[in-house]
Amino acid sequence: MKLSSKMIIITMILIVVMGLLTMGAITTIVEQAMTQQLEEQGLTYARMAADNVANPLLDGNILIVQRTIENLLQTGSGIAYVYVIDNTGKVVAHTFSGGFPINLTTINILEANQLTNMILLNVQSQGLIRDVGVRILEGLNAEVHVGFSQNNILQWIYNVRKLMFNLTLYGVLLGSVAALILSSLITKPLKKLAAHALRLGKGDLEEDIIIRGKDEIVELALCLNRMRKDLFTGMQKLRQSEESNRTLLEAISAAGEGIAVFQDNGSQKTVMKFVNKQYEHLTGYTKEELLEMGVNQIVRPESREQVNEVWNRYHQGLKLPKQIEISIKRKDGSKLYVEASYCTITYEGSRAIICINRDITEKKKTSLEIIRKNRELAALNELSKAISGRMDLKDKLNEALNTILQVLGKQAGWIFVYNQWENETQIDLICQIGILPEEALAQTQEFQNCNHFAKPNSNSVQVHSSLSTACPIKRLKLPDGTKALSHVYAPLTYKGRVLGVLNIIDSDPQSFTKEDLNLLNPIGLQLGGAIENAELWVELNKKEMLRKQLLNKVITAQEEERKRIARELHDESSQSIAALSVGLKSAIEIMRLDKEYALAILEDLKKNTSTILKELHHIIYDLRPSLIDDLGLLPALRWYVESRLETTGIEPQVTFSGNPVRLPDEVEITIFRIVQESITNAIKYSNAENVYLGLEFGHNSLVVSVEDDGVGFNVEESLDQKGGKESFGLLGMRERAELIGGKLDIYSWSTRGTRITLKLDFPSLEEERYEEN
Repeated sequence: MKLSSKMIIITMILIVVMGLLTMGAITTIVEQAMTQQLEEQGLTYARMAADNVANPLLDGNILIVQRTIENLLQTGSGIAYVYVIDNTGKVVAHTFSGGFPINLTTINILEANQLTNMILLNVQSQGLIRDVGVRILEGLNAEVHVGFSQNNILQWIYNVRKLMFNLTLYGVLLGSVAALILSSLITKPLKKLAAHALRLGKGDLEEDIIIRGKDEIVELALCLNRMRKDLFTGMQKLRQSEESNRTLLEAISAAGEGIAVFQDNGSQKTVMKFVNKQYEHLTGYTKEELLEMGVNQIVRPESREQVNEVWNRYHQGLKLPKQIEISIKRKDGSKLYVEASYCTITYEGSRAIICINRDITEKKKTSLEIIRKNRELAALNELSKAISGRMDLKDKLNEALNTILQVLGKQAGWIFVYNQWENETQIDLICQIGILPEEALAQTQEFQNCNHFAKPNSNSVQVHSSLSTACPIKRLKLPDGTKALSHVYAPLTYKGRVLGVLNIIDSDPQSFTKEDLNLLNPIGLQLGGAIENAELWVELNKKEMLRKQLLNKVITAQEEERKRIARELHDESSQSIAALSVGLKSAIEIMRLDKEYALAILEDLKKNTSTILKELHHIIYDLRPSLIDDLGLLPALRWYVESRLETTGIEPQVTFSGNPVRLPDEVEITIFRIVQESITNAIKYSNAENVYLGLEFGHNSLVVSVEDDGVGFNVEESLDQKGGKESFGLLGMRERAELIGGKLDIYSWSTRGTRITLKLDFPSLEEERYEEN
């Protein structure tokens, strides 16, 4: 065999071997590139499908899910089928026209920790199919599967192999030179195609591959270009979808809702990764400041437990609460109430929580104000029930204190009231709860010297939560054994007057809230009214008792007066008239015998008649002194005192000073009766040697004084002797004085006697003065 033949054979063998090797290498490279590109395309389409069906699937809108996957089937290149499995493993949507294959759901099932998975299937009717499964939402079992046909790749590989086989034959026929040339011509565009395929796999979709000619390599390049265009179109649609989502977020922001995205960030959890302008406006912080803050830095302490619960559920893969009300702290320190909605999303390739915040501060404030008003009304209603129907002040305030402590949730308190007695203020402890009576009494007494609170003229609620070591309140212990560290002072007022003080103590220095203090204001007013009503009730009872006593006195006085008149008529006037009758009868009989003696008897009877007239005149004068009507008060008083004391051995002394004027009839007769009662009492009980009567006229005023130098008596005991004649007389004088607008004072000493003073003010009168005498 010639060398040339050998060389030809060798060349042919080399060409064949090289052709086979080249064909194998190129087909392998093309298959790997096309397979990688198909996998990337499959993952892209599957993830796009998962994003598009996530919300409709969660909302249960299967129709939108079906339309979405049908649109994907129509617009996607090389897609053989699409189906969606819900959280329960049930197929809810698919694109199989002849019915869903029964065993398809059992072939490519994602494990619990898998987000994607691909598997190659051999379907009789469609050939090789690459099934790409993607989990729709992390934490859910819902999946979307997209099947991509491998036929195009197989066809491309088949065409390459055919082309290489032909080139190998051409090389064998044309020789080693032709084989080398052809090999070079074929390898170069294939490498170009492989490089372009690799660029496509890396996401470079901007440029087409340019290979001139009309062979299979050009067709392969055209196929790659069409694939690039399909991928580019899919990416454009994906960007449009992202733009739509961004537009939706902007629309939510425009509606006034703040949006923030939170993610775990290593050791520091729950940091912000994204905030919108409205969230910046809500919090008062800038975006740069917010992105450096953790969620607990902006959430107020009372809401941190709720937010931590959201993150615990997030980490456990549980469903997040749709809406919760939380309070956040603005940059200026003010409190802001928001309604927060949470949802799990994927942000920048990692799981995150998106929080949509709606400002409900005004709504919350209104709600809290309504709750506060209802609490106040309920407390006042309970207090009203506690004190209604009770007229005893101690029982009323004790029940009220118990109710107040229950409403405020406190353990101890006490109430004391101010009482006016002879122009001095006295303090009386009424009730206490949670502390001993002697402790409450001691605190009540020491309260008057406390420097922390204003004294009785203060009508505002005050609280002191920083008790000094010298404060006596700190010595108190509550029923649970803790020390008192705060004290609230609530005045009990009525028409601006402080009638008492409600004191409440607690072991927590900050336990008395602003709402508690606001509630104590109307409570103080209500209890002040209750104290005033109780005092009025006591005064009314006293008045009623006095009225009954005076009525009894009037009736008794009437009967006594009738008895006196009857006795005087019987003992004096009646006996005198009877003697006069006997004397007249005797005079008639003697007249016949001795006329002069009869005339002497008649003269004596005439004198007796004058005596009888004087007795009758005295009785009539006691009933109504006519001198008052005829001459006025002063002559009537002088005549009465002198004539009444004339036969008693008591020396009368009557003095008038100032400019005496005539007073109204009812005033003059009242003054006369008071003096008459005073003189009668002096005669009966004083054993005095002298009685002084003085009237001092001032400018529109009059002072009447009746004084004796007798033994005196105990005024308070006499006034307290209910039913006694002495008390009736004294009470009657006081009642008469009050009826004409005067004030009666009674003073008595055991060694100095008694002085009764009537002080009377009267308006300007048409002066009718007495004559100088």
